[in-house]
Order: sequence, then structure tokens, then C-alpha cells
Amino acid sequence: MNKLKVKVISALLAASFVGTLAVGCGKSTGTSSEGTKSDGKVTLNVWHQWANDTNDLKKIYDEAVKKYQSEHTNVTIKTDTLDTEAYKTKINTAFAGNTEDVDVFYYWGGGKAKKFADAGKLLPIDQYIDGVKDKIQPGSTTAFQFDGKTYALPMFSWNMVLYCNKEIFDQNGVKVPETYDELLDASKKLSAKGITPLVVGAKDGWNAAFVYEALALREVGAAKINSYLSGKGDFSDPGYAEAAKKLQELNAAGAFGKSPLATSHDEADSAFAAGKAAMRLMGSWYAGNIYTGKDSKVAGKVVAAKIPMVAGKGNATEFAGGFIEAFFINNNTKNKEEAAKFAIYINEVMGKAAAENSLGFSGWKGTIDSSKLNPLTKEIAEQVKTSTSSVLAWDTSLDEETTTTHLEAVQALFGNKMTPEQFVKAHQKK
Repeated sequence: MNKLKVKVISALLAASFVGTLAVGCGKSTGTSSEGTKSDGKVTLNVWHQWANDTNDLKKIYDEAVKKYQSEHTNVTIKTDTLDTEAYKTKINTAFAGNTEDVDVFYYWGGGKAKKFADAGKLLPIDQYIDGVKDKIQPGSTTAFQFDGKTYALPMFSWNMVLYCNKEIFDQNGVKVPETYDELLDASKKLSAKGITPLVVGAKDGWNAAFVYEALALREVGAAKINSYLSGKGDFSDPGYAEAAKKLQELNAAGAFGKSPLATSHDEADSAFAAGKAAMRLMGSWYAGNIYTGKDSKVAGKVVAAKIPMVAGKGNATEFAGGFIEAFFINNNTKNKEEAAKFAIYINEVMGKAAAENSLGFSGWKGTIDSSKLNPLTKEIAEQVKTSTSSVLAWDTSLDEETTTTHLEAVQALFGNKMTPEQFVKAHQKK
């Protein structure tokens, strides 16, 4: 999203928050925090980014809220939603000041959350979690801890997957790619037959970035990328430019179809689910949609492949993904204890339910009912067990300004508006 669009949307969203939903209590009439009423009743305003009613995570959240309100009759949860990009703008606009419009909100850990933590916008929850620390999976809170304080508990982790429609590959005599050269070859052969090889919703910057970040992982390796994302390392490794060259080489070979920059994330998901593309590079959460999506025609036809390797480089046990999503608490909430209780509850419920519904891997210990897991998720879970290190999505680790630069630069690569050398220069510290 370019900066002009961000400014325009920010101004609009600052005035009104579209898509208000009150779960279990009728339509919300506003988002201002009502605090604790004289009768002991508490209203918590909660924001998240699952705006589509067909989203499985939204369905899980809605059911969890109903249960929570039935067990905590003094608490009313008012939920507001927006789609991802508009939601990010809404959050940034709200927290540019000392907002009281929200109590609990979905957000990403790492660099994004640290910015808010450093500014005093987030409530540290250490005093509220003594009773639940032993329930957390080891290593799952790293992205939510800054300067010795904990600001959220995990929901679920994700893993980047190259979903491949085996039926299309078999029908056209093409091998599911394990290496970059095989990916390029498959793209050329499938494109020549009028088939979109790898559908990308590059209209949404983070979708475009997934492709570059997958290539960079194999070219540069997790250690150097994590060093760069943490602000300790630089962007000088030649693998960064080589990954950009490979992205443009794939694009020139027709790998991403005729108009990837005109295709949104949702449109790309729908195209793959309808059997109109051979591959989709997406998070492990998408495995659930392949099996439960009402319009999916590819259930049972898809295999989960790893990010293709580059000859002589990289490590097949390095993955893209990890624990990054959680519900945080506004430090300005008038109901800190109630907000903390709900945030802890919803993070645990979402984590376990996501794991049981093939949407992610829980950050919480305990037995998970695996009876509903689809074959794809089981396949991905076996891959995750071999992981030696991982890299989070870059837009969740970098600060806002650098994230914008990164996403716009990747889209420029897709549009051939930037050379690999210019791409590298854009990422180097001034």
C-alpha cells in the first residue's frame, strides 16, 4: 500500500470504524470504552482482523466469546473487525494518540508490538499470568517479550507452505518442484499450457513479499535474515539481490500468471481452491480452508511442499513462520484486570481450537483432539518437527517505515519497476 493511500485511509478510518460487530449482545453502537458501570458490569471493546464471516478463525472467536460471556455474566464483549490492511491502518491511527476506544486487540508481536510497547501503549501482563505460565509451550512467547516484560501470550504458530495441486502436475506431466530450477521449469511448462503456475495475491503487499522472503530464505539463510530483521545485521549479503533476480526470472517465465499485481489475497486463495492454479505459497492456516472452504474443489488433491531449495545453498530444515499473532491489551484500558483475563482466555482458546481445526500449531500445552485434522495439516506438522530454525514474516518483524519500504519494493519487483540492485539499496540503512 503506498503512502498516499495510507494517509487517505487513515483519515477516513479515524472518523469511523466500519464493520462493527457485537458478539452475543446485538449491534455495537460505538467503540468508545464504557469502563465499569456502577452495577459492576464491564464492557470490553475488542478489535481483530477476521472480518469475513466465512473465516474459520472468526467462527472460532465468535463461539469463544459467547462462551466467555455466559461464564462471566458481568462482562459484555463488543467486537469490531476490518480486513487486514485496513485494520493495520486503523490500529496505527488509534494508537497515534492515547486511545481509549479499544481494550483488547489482535496484533503481531516482534517489531510491530515492540514499537507500541516502547511507547507505553501496551499493558505488561506479567502480574496476571502466574497461574498459566506452565501451560505455555517453551519458546512460544519470544515475539511478545521486550525488556524483560511480557505483553501477550501466544495463540498459534504458522509455517509457510508451497501448496501444490498434484492433479494438475500429474495431468501435465510436470514434477512437483523441490528445487528452484524445478520450480522455474514447472512454471514454464504450465504457463505454456495456459495454466497459472503459482497464483499470488500481489495486490496485497504481504502476499507479494511471501514470494521474495521464501527465495531469500534459501539464498541467504535464517541466521543472517534474523540478524537483519532484529536490527543487528545489514542487507549486504549477495543472496538478497539474487533472490530478487529469481523473483523477476519467475515472473518473466509466467510463473505468477498475467496480472499478479491486480490479484488480491482473497482472489488468489479462491483461484487455487477452484483448481485454477497449480501452486499457492501461503501459511499453514490455508490448509484448513482447502478442506473446509465451501467453494474448494481441491480437497484431497493438494500436497504440502517445502520452499524449493537453491543448489548449493540454504538448509532444508529452515522454515518461514513461528508464533507471532496474539491479543494484546491497551495500556489505557479502564478495566486492566478484566481485559487481561479475557486476553489470556481468548489466546488459549484460539490457539487450541486452531490446532484442532488445521489452522495452526498451538502455543499451549495439553492434549489436542487430532480427530478433525486434515491430511495436509498432518503433513505440515511432520515437516515442522524437523525445523532447526525459522524466520517470521518480515512485515511482522520490521518497524512500520521499513515494512512499507519492503512491501512497496517487492511489488515494484513484480511490476518490473525496480531492479534487484535498486531493491537492495532500498533496504540498506541510510
